[in-house]
Amino acid sequence: MKEILLHKLHRYAGIAVAPFLVIQTISGLLLGFGFFRRPGGGTGERILPGSLDDILVKVHFKAGWLGDAYHLLLGAGIIWIALSGWTLYLRGRSRRKNAGTLNMRPAGDDTVKRDR
Repeated sequence: MKEILLHKLHRYAGIAVAPFLVIQTISGLLLGFGFFRRPGGGTGERILPGSLDDILVKVHFKAGWLGDAYHLLLGAGIIWIALSGWTLYLRGRSRRKNAGTLNMRPAGDDTVKRDR
């Protein structure tokens, strides 16, 4: 794949995935830490419908085929962004490395030859 196209796709995928990743991250953090942590969490306590905790659980763990499709697409998008970013990094690193070695003199060639 051409590097310019890969950069463009990587950018657009990141823009598309970022809001959903932020939603998942914030809802997970609020469920797991601090003010929103339920006492005895994980013990099967009932969550009141309509409470903030209930809304966060629905956002983060939304059940059903729509929620499953959402999580699969989000996971696939994150994996694609990571792999394409790694590919772009390796290509750039290789290009910089090759450009640097072409302009350098061979090791041990510190002498300057002068015509006398």
